[in-house]
Parts: sequence; C-alpha cells; structure tokens
Amino acid sequence: MKYLFIFLSLIAVNQCNEVQKETHFIEGNASGVANGMRVYLNELDENGRTQVIDTSIVMEENFYFDQKEKLAGEEIRFITLDGSEGNFVLLVKNDPLKVELRKDTLIKSTVVGSKANDELKTFKERQSVYVSTSRKYQGERVAALKGGDNAKAAAVVSKWTQAENEFKDYAVKTMTDNNSSIIAPMILGEMLQSKFLDAKASRNYYNAFDEHIKNSIMAQRIDTFLKKAESVAVGAKAPDFEGTSPDGKIIKLSDVLGKVTLIDFWASWCGPCRRENPNVVNAYNKYHSKGFNILSVSLDRPNGEKAWKDAIIKDKMDWNHISRLMYFGPLAKLYNVNAIPATFLLDENGVIIATNLRGQQLHNKLEELLGSS
Repeated sequence: MKYLFIFLSLIAVNQCNEVQKETHFIEGNASGVANGMRVYLNELDENGRTQVIDTSIVMEENFYFDQKEKLAGEEIRFITLDGSEGNFVLLVKNDPLKVELRKDTLIKSTVVGSKANDELKTFKERQSVYVSTSRKYQGERVAALKGGDNAKAAAVVSKWTQAENEFKDYAVKTMTDNNSSIIAPMILGEMLQSKFLDAKASRNYYNAFDEHIKNSIMAQRIDTFLKKAESVAVGAKAPDFEGTSPDGKIIKLSDVLGKVTLIDFWASWCGPCRRENPNVVNAYNKYHSKGFNILSVSLDRPNGEKAWKDAIIKDKMDWNHISRLMYFGPLAKLYNVNAIPATFLLDENGVIIATNLRGQQLHNKLEELLGSS
C-alpha cells in the first residue's frame, strides 16, 4: 500500500507539471541578450508603417508572446529588440512558432514552425545571392568600359541579364505557388520596387491572389500603387496639371499640347537627367517644327530655384518648364514617379502612347509619329 501511494503521488506530480507547462504563440531564444531587455512584436498599420502590438521582457535569454486573438488568415509580423538595428520578419497564423533571435543581425534570425516561413527564408537567401551577383557584374561592366573593352562589357551584360532572368523566374514561380500566402504580395512588392515587373503584369499576378490575401494591408498598398501606375500607363489619358515657369507664369499641360508632347520629369541635381538632356534637345530641334512639344517638370528642392534655372540655360532646353520646387512632390506622385529621369509621350489628345524612351528610341518613335526631319 505504501508503494502504491508513492506511485500515485508521482503520477499526480507529473500531471501537475504537465498542466503548469506553458505553451506560447511565439517562443523565442535570444542568445547573449541581457535580462530585462525588451523584445517587441510589430504589425503593419494602414499606412504601411510598423507599430508595436506586444512587448516581452528577456529573462535567461528567453522571451515569449501569447496570442491575443485567433487570426482569420496568415499575417506578417516584425520582431524588434532594444539596442539592435532593423527587424526580423516572420509570418504567423494560429500555430506556435519558435524564434532564434540574433541580436547583432536581426535579419538573420530564424523561425521554426511553418512552411511559409521556410519559403520566405529561401526567397530572401536567393534574393541576397542575386543582389551580390548583380553588384559584381555592375563592377565588372564599369571596369570594362573604363578600359575601353566594349566586347567584355557586352559579355558581362549578357551574364548579368541571364542571372536577372533566372532570379525573376524563380521569384514569379514562388509567388504564384503561394497565392494563398502573404508571401505572394511580399514578393510582388519586391518585384515592383526592383522594376522586374510592370503594372500590367503585376495586376495579373495580383488578381490571382486569394481574397483574404488581397485584404491584407500589404496587398492593399500594392493595389493602390498599381491603380496609380495604371492611371498613367500607355493608353491612359494623361492627368492634367499645372506649375510655375521660371519667369513666374502658370503653365498647364493641356495648354501646351502639340501633335506629340513629351512630359519630362527631371532635376538639376540628377546626373542621368543631365546626361540625357543633349539627346532631348536634339530631338526637340529636329521635330518641334512638325508639332513636337516638351513640358519639363523639375523636382528641384525649395532651395534649388537658381540651380534649376541655370541648368535650363546651360543645357539649352528651349521649351516649356515648370516646377513646384518640391522633391518628388504632388506632380511626381500624380504620375507615380519615384525615380528620374521619367518621361511620358502623349498624342495630340493627351493620351499616353509611350513611356521612358531614351536615346535613339525617342528619335525612332518621333520619326514614326511625325515623319523624318
């Protein structure tokens, strides 16, 4: 009877321990992080900014977050740590996750517990390899051009293009294979930012997302971006706008339309813009008499008025100019311009017929539309 009592007591203790053992939504290890340091769980707000939704205190290199409410679908979260730069991205549903936090490089932290996080980790690794390869080829191309070896530069560009296409194909496949995961809009956002996909292709991929993914903040922001891009895509009516000319007059786009009109977003501080200006000047001189007009929109800053006006004279840009002296201000946003130079070619009705034509491409298009000079 004595032994039976001891045996039953042991069972009771074990059962009690099992009940007391806590299971957390996110269990984390933070090697090397001192007791009392705070770890934050963040989500995206409606403006795409991270906001803290929970805080955990590190004790004996461990931390945890409990689930506040059941999630309707997969969502993105960000873990940040006091005293550490950046954040660690993870995808959450309703299943427990285990995180190994690296305090010196949060981005290289790891998470166990879901296939989606494994897919995201693989994508980030492939992306990192591509970025390194791209930088390597860029350096080799510059070196070849400086050395006057155009053939070698062309060979480098060929290899660079192949690497880019391979990464793009992988990214698109990963995205389309995960239409029901938040991974899909994450990858689409990266592809748009890197200009690997245009608005039309991106819209097709977006439309294939599951409905609950389309309702995510990240997907909604992509939808907003695409709507802006579609409003200034080829075939769309160019939005009208106005601005102040160098001599203080108000000029509207609709008042200066020719048979063909080029809207040219540029700035005096933009090296690529200034290097392209002689080509645009040449095109204007050749085709203006046939009905080719230009409206240049400067994105010079508030303190850049003199530099803007001096650049117009120096580069011999003898056509209509406006500026609101704002760095990527409302006019740039209206046309979804986030890098310059950016150009839009319009027909006589103000309909966009081409975008971002450079060098000989611009001359070829003008000859097609207006005839040879």
